[in-house]
Amino acid sequence: METALVMRPLLAALALLGAQIAPAPAPPPMGDLHFVAHWRLLEVGTATLASSDAGGLRQLQFSADSNGVVNLFYPVRDRLNSSVRSGPFCTVSADNETSEGRRHRKTQINFFPDQRRLVLDETDLAAKPPIRKHEVKPIPGCVLDLLGALEFLRAQPLHLGDRYALQVNQGGLTRDVQVEVDLHETVATPAGRFSTVRATPTALEPLGHPGQLWIWFSDDARHLPVQIEAKVSWGTLLAQLAP
Repeated sequence: METALVMRPLLAALALLGAQIAPAPAPPPMGDLHFVAHWRLLEVGTATLASSDAGGLRQLQFSADSNGVVNLFYPVRDRLNSSVRSGPFCTVSADNETSEGRRHRKTQINFFPDQRRLVLDETDLAAKPPIRKHEVKPIPGCVLDLLGALEFLRAQPLHLGDRYALQVNQGGLTRDVQVEVDLHETVATPAGRFSTVRATPTALEPLGHPGQLWIWFSDDARHLPVQIEAKVSWGTLLAQLAP
């Protein structure tokens, strides 16, 4: 069973986000945000999303862990870390380790926008012996990875009716995506009730993640992602902010 179809609606949503080559003020750091993910009435996992400032860069961390019955047939333990520069937003590096079912990979990506290239070093830790891959790939210039893309979107005004033309690169091809702010509503989460705006990503070309996604941001200066909904062929996953 694919990871995004198991428990990571938050990360699946990030997979449809990218970055414009345009200056934008950095949003306030999020601190530590905790999420709980559900499929129907079943809790399938927890996640943490955090950001802080260090050395002139925004440091972003995401972790996801399956729990309950999911651990019996598809255990998930993912750790993603990104360093992002603002004004304009650019990812400097991404250091990810994903353990999903039988798959276990460690990936390091370094971005060089001035040279229009990225360097990918990946190790398949599930293989015996481990298989290592080193690749250099083109990029159009200043791009963001998945976590940096979410941070970029947080920096936008997010007014009802706004549209953002975005790009994303997670070590492969650079993808174009459009995001529309299409709804203002109050949502209830385990962490409380929030006045929110909803962002709906639309892929301008296939991204390998069929279905629909919606992201609710708090309608204040923080623009915290408080709810993610992912609809796929077999059902709907919901990730909500938790205390």
